[in-house]
Amino acid sequence: MKTLKYFKQTFLIGLTLSMVTISSACSNIDEGYNSIPSNFYPVEVKESTGVKLVGMGVELDPHFFSQNLTRPQDGSKAEDWNIVKERVKKMSIQNFRVMVQPHWWEPLNDNDDPNVADMSKFTFDSQEMQSLYKVLELAQENDGEVTLVLWGCPVNMDLIAGTPTGKHFLCDSRPNAPWVCGTDKYEEFAENFSVLVKYLIETKGFTCVKAITPFNEPDSHTANYGRTMWQGEPDSHPDQYAPMAKALDAKFKAMGVRDKVRFNLSDNTDGSPNYLKSCGETLQAEADLFNTHTYIFGYTTPNADIVNWEKNNVAMSNGKKHFIGEFGSNQTSGSSRQLDIDKYERGVLLTRIAVNLLNGSAAGVSYWSLIDQYYSRNGSYSEMQQLGLWKYVKKAYEPDPEIYNAIKEDYEVRPHYYAYGMLTRFIKKNAEVFPLDLNEDLVAGTAILNENNKWVYIFANGSEHNKPVEIINSKSQANGEYAVYKYVEGSLPAGDDLIQSSETINIKDKASFSIPRSSVLILVQK
Repeated sequence: MKTLKYFKQTFLIGLTLSMVTISSACSNIDEGYNSIPSNFYPVEVKESTGVKLVGMGVELDPHFFSQNLTRPQDGSKAEDWNIVKERVKKMSIQNFRVMVQPHWWEPLNDNDDPNVADMSKFTFDSQEMQSLYKVLELAQENDGEVTLVLWGCPVNMDLIAGTPTGKHFLCDSRPNAPWVCGTDKYEEFAENFSVLVKYLIETKGFTCVKAITPFNEPDSHTANYGRTMWQGEPDSHPDQYAPMAKALDAKFKAMGVRDKVRFNLSDNTDGSPNYLKSCGETLQAEADLFNTHTYIFGYTTPNADIVNWEKNNVAMSNGKKHFIGEFGSNQTSGSSRQLDIDKYERGVLLTRIAVNLLNGSAAGVSYWSLIDQYYSRNGSYSEMQQLGLWKYVKKAYEPDPEIYNAIKEDYEVRPHYYAYGMLTRFIKKNAEVFPLDLNEDLVAGTAILNENNKWVYIFANGSEHNKPVEIINSKSQANGEYAVYKYVEGSLPAGDDLIQSSETINIKDKASFSIPRSSVLILVQK
């Protein structure tokens, strides 16, 4: 990925709203911005995208108890999970993408008949499964919905129990496989995944499990191995992904759980649009929605590029909803680092990307990832995922003195925690999106109509100038009181407190205001 260099600047912390129905009591929201621009750009709330949202989500892979508590050198404590629980509740997160691995519950094949499951051979009490249950309990307590992603087939099983080890029985026979590989045992794979889902929903009572995804980024290509699961390249390789998904669909129906979960398919990277296209053409009968991951958008990417990219994804989904299964910035440094991770500006960028994806008819987005954590209890510092909304325990960062010395406390939140927390709090499941055209490359806006018929206006200004706008909304029930929320450098809350409303304003038909440079502004109807 191409990386960009940009410089931290001191930005105007300012916002002034002047409503046509507001008396002088509407006030000066920003004491430091004394003049109201006369050149407001008119922005009308027009038609919705026609897509009811699945929701705004996060990745929360279930390794806290199994792989982090078990690290003797820098491990967390069991009571630290309460921090995760409290912050998830504060953020009102409603959608969770969660990794699962087949050896956690079936390390050895139960038998040679994929149509008859020997339940005595499944290890639902493994420590890895216990760690998964903690995440599912958290989601269920918060009325969240979970998408289970069966990551792939492990080439080297490393269970806390110690045995078995080696290649999992579902792995295909191709040489030079990555750490997780594809499968050519579609029926056994379908049995493995369906048994898990049936057990979680019907035996454990985890009704929060609402969707499944077979294989994370199945289009990933490894030298001398190929794609994890081939699809859409019949001239060189027979399809694997679609036949696997069809077998999975049939097995879930046979097990009586197909009507309990959505099939969220494709899960391709942003580098393989033809993969999605092929899935959209061949899996119309099996898919409930499709999803794609993206890490290609950055600080200079025009809004139109993001919107059009997503519109193309939606078109290739052939009438099914399209979701963003993972997203972040384009400041990538390997799979576990992004160079802007601790910068204030990242919060503005993530909001602008999310707004544009929604304006492009995405059914929602899921941020990678909620927390910094290790995916292996034996992993080196370079393997720790450091893309969370907050950090891990301070001691774990000792190998990097620059980062370590800057950390004030364990589980310290990053600036974009505050920005993304506003999106998860104010954009709800089944909301409608009304794109706003601000005639700017780096200033994005959208109007959200939640299921309770309350409006939310979201603006992300990634430019270096203030943007005066006049929002015109003649649709029903848009008038009323709105709480004002601002993500502005130098004015973020202390600790993990979320951004609170700075004041209440009254809107009737129109609202005129200036969106400060490098900021996020949100108006929430009361």
